[in-house]
Amino acid sequence: MRIFLFISHISGLQPSYMKTAIKTINKYINYVENTLKYDYNNGILEGIHNKIKVIKRISFGYRSFYHFRNRIFITQNLAKIKTA
Repeated sequence: MRIFLFISHISGLQPSYMKTAIKTINKYINYVENTLKYDYNNGILEGIHNKIKVIKRISFGYRSFYHFRNRIFITQNLAKIKTA
């Protein structure tokens, strides 16, 4: 892959603070390669998780887990508010 060529090409040219970054890339090179090869990511899941954490933070704690769960479902459009 190109990343291997790039890293080997700049091995003697980088400043000392870049050596740590290069070492880290070499340590996790298989994961970096998979990230560049495939289109999969967990961005959507991280967004949902962040919304839940924000609801938890702004609600200052629901008395009932049922209400907390319903608020999450409503914000994710998995449930609708019943109107009279």
